Amino acid sequence: MLRKIVLLGALLCAAPALAQLAPGVRMPPEIGAAYGRLGKAMMAHDAAGVRTVWAEDFVVNSPNNTVIGREDVISVMEQDFLDYRDFHKHITFVGEKPEVTVVMGYETMIPIKGPGAGKQVMRPFTDIWAKRSAGWQLIARQATIATARSSASPATVDQFPTFCSARMCARM
Repeated sequence: MLRKIVLLGALLCAAPALAQLAPGVRMPPEIGAAYGRLGKAMMAHDAAGVRTVWAEDFVVNSPNNTVIGREDVISVMEQDFLDYRDFHKHITFVGEKPEVTVVMGYETMIPIKGPGAGKQVMRPFTDIWAKRSAGWQLIARQATIATARSSASPATVDQFPTFCSARMCARM
């Protein structure tokens, strides 16, 4: 039952309609829909569903500071290392080009297992989406843990750095 609650909470926060967008940031509908499909597939541990969103050549600089490919991440997902509670996605920048879209921001969550397990972590991310024959696919992601705090004394969003677009200042 707890696993279902964790998965449901993470799924709801992974959906772009529920992600917090910075003022003036617009999520392209096709990318938003792909984020929604990815969130559902990840929370259900649906490898086939993940493969429809992640390109075959997808790579990620992961939270444990290693660069791995799509199948390696799917293997980690299948081992329950990608389950979180209190997951929140904050999108601070979306840059659109005809064939590539860059989405940047940070996520806060408490990992159930793996790096930062049991602690509230703040994880800046950069997602690179490419328009391919199958539609928009995620081709690269950077997501490393910037801070980890005891879940007994969780941090507020104000205690984490505010990341802004290139046109704005960054408070660190």
